[in-house]
Amino acid sequence: MAELELQGMQELMAALQSISGKSKSIQNKALKKAAKPILDDATRTTTFKDVSGAGRTGLKISRPKSKGDVTTVLIGVDKADISEIFYMKMVEFGTTKMVARPFLTNAYLNNKTEAIRILREELRKGLGL
Repeated sequence: MAELELQGMQELMAALQSISGKSKSIQNKALKKAAKPILDDATRTTTFKDVSGAGRTGLKISRPKSKGDVTTVLIGVDKADISEIFYMKMVEFGTTKMVARPFLTNAYLNNKTEAIRILREELRKGLGL
């Protein structure tokens, strides 16, 4: 007969419960930090030159939003944007009279590996791993 003994389960359960209260905060902080290189690249590389500069300075990282078990942040501007920088979506996506000049898509493609690295690092740090 073989015997298995598991020790430390109470400590593990206590540690998991203490993390569960902070997990959403850890996740949100990590997502926002991972999005930063993408935002920085997008604001630096957009070819659109608006007189006021509001287009570049208006690009932001949204608050994290959850749907089911997926949490996302939006970077820059999306197709539904009606803010004062709504015209930046026309630069990104184009119109019937203007060709698209994607700066957000390119920033994402150029920085996704770095964003994933930052996300991993921040989650590990937040979870104490």
